[in-house]
Amino acid sequence: MHRVLTYIVIMLWVLLLANETSAQRVMPVVKIYGEFYDEYTEGKIIVCDPDSLAPDTFNMFAKFRGGTSQQYEKKNYAVKLVDESGLKLSARLLGMRNDNSWILDAMAVDKARMRNRVAFDIWNAMDVKPYYYESEPKVRTGISGKFVELYLNDEYNGIYCLNEKLDRKQLKLKKVKDDVVRGVLYKGFSWNGTCFGDESEAYSNDSSEYQGFESVYPDVKDNGKTEWEPIIEKEDFVVNSSEDVYAAEYAEHFDVPMLMNLHIFINTISAIDNRGKNQFFYIYDITENKKMSFAPWDMDSSFGRDWRSWEYEDSYDKLWFENHIITQINDVDSTFLNNVANLYFKLRKTLLANDSIKSRFDEYFKLFEETGAAKREYARWNGTDDIELNFEEEKEFIHQFIDIRMAFLDGYYGNYSGVRNIPSEISDGIIYDIFGRRVYNPQPGQVYIMNGRCVYFRK
Repeated sequence: MHRVLTYIVIMLWVLLLANETSAQRVMPVVKIYGEFYDEYTEGKIIVCDPDSLAPDTFNMFAKFRGGTSQQYEKKNYAVKLVDESGLKLSARLLGMRNDNSWILDAMAVDKARMRNRVAFDIWNAMDVKPYYYESEPKVRTGISGKFVELYLNDEYNGIYCLNEKLDRKQLKLKKVKDDVVRGVLYKGFSWNGTCFGDESEAYSNDSSEYQGFESVYPDVKDNGKTEWEPIIEKEDFVVNSSEDVYAAEYAEHFDVPMLMNLHIFINTISAIDNRGKNQFFYIYDITENKKMSFAPWDMDSSFGRDWRSWEYEDSYDKLWFENHIITQINDVDSTFLNNVANLYFKLRKTLLANDSIKSRFDEYFKLFEETGAAKREYARWNGTDDIELNFEEEKEFIHQFIDIRMAFLDGYYGNYSGVRNIPSEISDGIIYDIFGRRVYNPQPGQVYIMNGRCVYFRK
């Protein structure tokens, strides 16, 4: 009875807010209670799904989450569900996976409040399988997430994305067995070493960090140790191998189809902060095969903006994901980029078509508007940390970015495939650069705007 009454109260609250904004749709509501800091503290969480008959109420431990994101007033939260005894409890929230560990992503730096979610939607749609897929057909290399409106101790706290975690469970890596480490999962949290261009250093399996890597699994806190040797081995191979050895063996060390898809994906969204940092590196079972695969993470700095929410001019016409693993493959294997380019143009016909990418953003902008969440987010957070919100202007900004970026990539990948570049005949129309400045002497190899469309001038 108590749960039903709680649900009724919450739904009346949500419907009242919806009525105030003439909203026709309702987003899920999450309410958290407690005092939260950098370390886990006790609290309570209520998840109210409009499609459910009753809310889900759990005890939890939660803390602020993230590195640089903690400087923002709108905080991210890491949540661990527990039972009444404080023991781990798993639950399926908003139709996502059954788990005890969740993320409430504030997206405070993102003027659209959706870049990371759209990026993962695209990545999930690409449905890239790691090298061990036949052994683990349920493996997923991306996470699901659902937009919610969050209340902190009954005070409105804005639009959040309730996300799954990318972890051993999601990637189906082999567990530690009989004290033997098998599957390993690392996350790049800084640039130090994570682009594989630095010599290996002294390390300790008692430490959860090495250079710019964090050991996500095994977790030193849970297992008492981890295993850094696979990372050391990859660093040594990339940094010290001769060209002949690298050419002959790189496909044994790295999941090449995954690298191909990541090359396209990271460049498409122009994820400027994800070339090594904000990436996952993992091996299914080091006792059988030490081939390493990859997965993206934390893609707020994308689609034309950086980690400060500023427009990032280089994101329009610069290549990303050019770390040492990739650059050395390019040096020793001339077919790699040809294969990447052919895959790119295949994807351009479907999920990487301009309208397809734009429609993913448009659906979420529409959700925010029709539920009234956009107005509430604006009222709560506009101007905080010097970040101004205007969802309609940001939608136009993203649309323009997609047109310019994809025209540039058509030209870049077109140099490595048989696909012709965008027509570049100069008409009587005025030519502008990507920042709207008139150009009188267009240069080859650059992207311009002419007669209302993006054009690429071939070299």
